Amino acid sequence: MSSDPGEDNDFFAHTPGPSGWHDLSGHLRAVGSSSSTLASKFGGSEAGLVLGLTHDLAKAAPGFQAYLHDCANGRKGKTCRHATPSAVAVQELLGPLALAVVGHHAGIPDMYEWRSKADNADPDSVDAAKRYWKSLGSNVETPKSPSWVKGRLDLEMFVRMTFSCLVDADYLDTEAHFKPEVGSMRAHYPRMVEYLQKLNTRLSSFDPSKNKVNAIRAEIQDACRGAAKCGKGAFRLTVPTGGGKTLSGLAFGLDHAVLHGMDRVIFAIPYTSIIDQTAAIYKSIFGGEAVLEHHSGIEFDDQDEEQGETEAFRKLNSENWDCPLVVTTTVQLFESLLHNKPSRCRKLHNIANSVLILDEVQSLPPKTLKPILDVLHQLVENYGCTVVLCTATQLDYSSIDARLVQNATEIVPDYERHFDLLKRVQYEVVEEAWSVEQAAQEISTHRKVLAVFNTRKDALRIAGEVAKSRKVVHLSTLMCSHHRKKVIDDVRLLLENQEPVCLISTQVVEAGVDFDFPIVYRDLGPLDRIIQVAGRCNREGILDDLGRCIVFQLEGAGAPRGVYASAISETKVLLNEFKDRLDDPEALKIFSRNVLGHTNVGEDIQKLREDLKYKTVAETFRLIDQETVPVVVENYPFVEVSELIASWKDQPFGWFKGIAPLTVNVYWHELRNLEKNRLVRPHESGVWIYDGGYDEVFGITGDIRDSADLIV
Repeated sequence: MSSDPGEDNDFFAHTPGPSGWHDLSGHLRAVGSSSSTLASKFGGSEAGLVLGLTHDLAKAAPGFQAYLHDCANGRKGKTCRHATPSAVAVQELLGPLALAVVGHHAGIPDMYEWRSKADNADPDSVDAAKRYWKSLGSNVETPKSPSWVKGRLDLEMFVRMTFSCLVDADYLDTEAHFKPEVGSMRAHYPRMVEYLQKLNTRLSSFDPSKNKVNAIRAEIQDACRGAAKCGKGAFRLTVPTGGGKTLSGLAFGLDHAVLHGMDRVIFAIPYTSIIDQTAAIYKSIFGGEAVLEHHSGIEFDDQDEEQGETEAFRKLNSENWDCPLVVTTTVQLFESLLHNKPSRCRKLHNIANSVLILDEVQSLPPKTLKPILDVLHQLVENYGCTVVLCTATQLDYSSIDARLVQNATEIVPDYERHFDLLKRVQYEVVEEAWSVEQAAQEISTHRKVLAVFNTRKDALRIAGEVAKSRKVVHLSTLMCSHHRKKVIDDVRLLLENQEPVCLISTQVVEAGVDFDFPIVYRDLGPLDRIIQVAGRCNREGILDDLGRCIVFQLEGAGAPRGVYASAISETKVLLNEFKDRLDDPEALKIFSRNVLGHTNVGEDIQKLREDLKYKTVAETFRLIDQETVPVVVENYPFVEVSELIASWKDQPFGWFKGIAPLTVNVYWHELRNLEKNRLVRPHESGVWIYDGGYDEVFGITGDIRDSADLIV
């Protein structure tokens, strides 16, 4: 092979790596083969092959080869775009799959945008791509779609999933060229049966005779293991708070995956606090390297088709979920499933043939339910998945999309009995609104107490008042996850040692965190949120009497707008009738029916999907109303963050994953204000570095809004 591109009619895909130049035909064939294999799980092998073979055809253009030559010699060459000309050259062959080729760098465009791009593609690059395709000697025919691709939504999802296969195959082959040592570090995970063996070892030490709670947990676990023998499909796991669903759900997932030869178990969790906790539990069983914890908001995609080292590092650090056990966030999962950017979509094909367990499913925002339920239905029907809807407060979604829910198998058929047996809390509703001083006085009188507020501003108002008389502990999403995990561990230790502790928190604590307080306070919020907070009270059932969950209204309190505010209004209506039994299933039915009945559940997004408007869908679909961006906290007092920032190019891959626990999400307009005040700066890795104040108790200081309890 020649040393420079263009000589002896050689064409190259990338600048030299350790073994020299990256041959273009070899790259296309390798990506085609890999993409075909990845897509074969859902009947897309033909489409995967064609996408791989055609995605970089226009790199054969003289302009692109000259660009590579300039880059290899340290010169900043003129970028020669290749994605659109490659798609145009074979658009009759590709059909709608052309969207995947044109978007494999900058993201899948809307259909009408692709047509505009095609009309304006560089004719010289298109001609070069056509000639190169002919010279490859390929007798490839138009790929056939699977038989189940019948409607527009089926097609939309199929293009999205084959796009994922193309991107992952492209990134992996590029990684093998530039960093061959990284490939040898991938895919060395235990077999699924080995995960199951280790879980069985852990569960064998469980003593169901210890107390009533353990006995019920054992029943739930047995029900999960029995249901795992059923065929693939949709399931509901309704378990009261403290019923042990973290390990029981995992037992179902691993049993089911081993029985049906499935590739992985994916836990999707909405709350930042729970993902840290759940991942820690699983890592203690299987080891840290055997569990992929993915909740970083740090995602990068080039808007231009650049070749530089920095761009390569960013791409290769994107996550492809090749691990058999993934713990992620609901936002990361669904905003990836409905995104258009390569690094966000890269992992999607690995969801196929997986067990997908959605924890705290009641927290899914109503405004996104229609597309979410449709995507879940597609995963079950067409991509070999099993979906488990898991919660202590199961809501009725059948009025939105009955296909998934009505056919779902209840894993624990007699779950109502478990709720009765595990009643550990008495609800109390305060009639009159409390001032900040009254609320602080009430809260501070208790030796061990948790108080939860709708906004960080209100939590800080109360915390400041309580702090005048006693020590306060705080949790919010303006603390990085490393800090939150540290606080959660500290609070657990104080509770176990019977030490006094007063925790003032935002919504980040109200589900899944294994706290056991004798008394909890909740500023008036949505009914399902109140019930979740009550789950942090008398969790182990060890009090002589029932625990107390006190619901009150704080004077001048704030709350998130939109559906959250509507849910509070619906809760107020129910307080009189159900004041001492707020967790009555009938109350939840009325609550969910009324909230969902007055909400746009995402019909507009479904129409965009039918029109193949991938870019617009990605911009429209948001589980959080306003988009946030992660900033790395340089002045975090418990870790040498500056050293980690400086090491970003020294690690072969995984740097973004390592830095993620040291980030805080802020809204974009706040980022601009921070930038204006010189409190953030861009880093060459693409992250923003925050070097402003950070309090050891409250996190980021200043007038920054809490981004609620969900993360990107």
